[in-house]
Amino acid sequence: MLDDINNIRKDVFEYIEVKLDLIRLHTAENLSRIFSNAATIAITAYLLFMIIIILSFAAGFFIGSLLNSVESGFLCVGGFYLLLLILFLLLRKQIVERPIIKSMVRLFFPKFEDDEKK
Repeated sequence: MLDDINNIRKDVFEYIEVKLDLIRLHTAENLSRIFSNAATIAITAYLLFMIIIILSFAAGFFIGSLLNSVESGFLCVGGFYLLLLILFLLLRKQIVERPIIKSMVRLFFPKFEDDEKK
């Protein structure tokens, strides 16, 4: 009887240890996914920023040459960005907040996503 209790106790401790290992593994997987996504987003954002800056200068000079005024060209480009900002502020919930919330839920709770597909 004492051997049975010791065996059960040993099995329970092994089970707990395996469960903790599984939790650590899931945590490491989620953290690595988060960091790799963050790095990808940061690099992509930086490159897009550089492309937009260069294209903005090119557009400013091009429009300026059409209008015979470099200042007017850059004002047109600035006005375009102002319109984009206003549009973004009006639509930020639809284009930013909801997709981020959904992706975070999918990232931290993949089990629920699998359940929804069934």
